[in-house]
Amino acid sequence: MIEGHNSSTVEYQSLEDYEITGSYLEGLSKIDDVLNNLEERRENVVKGGVNCIPFPFERVRSEIPGVEQGQYVVVTASQKTGKTQLTDYLYVFNVLDYAFQHEDRCSVHIIYFALEESVQRIIERYMSHLLYKLDGIHIAPADLRSTSTDCPVDKQILRLFSTKKYKERLDFFERCVEFNTEDTNPTGILRVCEAYAKKVGKYKSHKQKSAGLNGREIEVFDSYTQNDPNHYKIVIIDHIGLVDKEQGFKTKDAVDKMSEYFVKYLRNRYKFTCVAIQQQASESEGLEAVKAKKMVPTAATLGDSKYTARDADLVMGLFDPSKFGMRDYRGYLIMDETGNGLRTNARFLNVIANRNGEMGGICPLFFDGAVCDFEELPKPGEPNIQTYYDKTKDLRAAKQKRQTIVSKILSFFTLIKII
Repeated sequence: MIEGHNSSTVEYQSLEDYEITGSYLEGLSKIDDVLNNLEERRENVVKGGVNCIPFPFERVRSEIPGVEQGQYVVVTASQKTGKTQLTDYLYVFNVLDYAFQHEDRCSVHIIYFALEESVQRIIERYMSHLLYKLDGIHIAPADLRSTSTDCPVDKQILRLFSTKKYKERLDFFERCVEFNTEDTNPTGILRVCEAYAKKVGKYKSHKQKSAGLNGREIEVFDSYTQNDPNHYKIVIIDHIGLVDKEQGFKTKDAVDKMSEYFVKYLRNRYKFTCVAIQQQASESEGLEAVKAKKMVPTAATLGDSKYTARDADLVMGLFDPSKFGMRDYRGYLIMDETGNGLRTNARFLNVIANRNGEMGGICPLFFDGAVCDFEELPKPGEPNIQTYYDKTKDLRAAKQKRQTIVSKILSFFTLIKII
């Protein structure tokens, strides 16, 4: 039996010990069922419910309306591009904000398997985001932590988190987000999510003898109905290449098994919204890729396994042109010889694959990494694009000012020591 993550081994039980059978195509398999479901979805909206939590990007919503139940999403990018921040922004912060403001219309529970970053860092990121969203206070998690010994965070900032406005949001976050860093192999992740699904829905199954397992009784799935149709169950893995291996598995096998569980059980059976963060292969940002101008994320350059793109309903890639020293990209100035442009704040969201709509679309974004905020950029020719070029300058100036202050303080204390 799996007891959770064990850092001393990469081998786990045989998958036979966790046998769930039954067709994973169960559900709406007849025309009358599909028609009834369409009627129910219409009535749900008419009565004030929601069939998706809308994305914050207006132009993206024409292709991807938002966060839907029973959807498998892959978010990919090269290293240090912001794929975790984008996932947190869209599938945690945006979802929580919408559910907080529309508690009468929907509810949400997020199971977050934090395999790369610590839970502390994710919570700090949310705190920085809240300060910016609620009061326009721009302070990065590193500054919240008083990382610099000479610039401790202002005590008034920390006191804000005890005020009603912030405490309500933080309490809501704590109620809705469940972190898991222990059950980190595919079978363990499936078990955790299935246990929650059964807690909030009606699960029916029966026992029968298996012909392939020496006549042993196994559980056969019959049906699953969620108690509240407007409850969103979201599972996030950051990142899928770090899931622990089952017995005899290599990394690719573990990724493929996790993707299979997402599709067969968590998406199709329990209507989870499954989100996998996945690295692009390292060669996608190598010299040959740069020469061939093939640095933009694609399904073909996914790291560890390309089968996730085959399984997913939606694959989104995030591209940072500044990483490759590009002067301009798709009509936007990235950085000219004087240093002007969007620089490292430019991101481009690519719809790599979309099973339920258009693909190939690109959404330009302004990324403020310090507060985990993404804004949809105006089109290159629109007058208000200058606002974002100015914003880049302001952010750089503020950063340089903080660095200058720290430098002066350090110089002062050094002088005192010398004297």
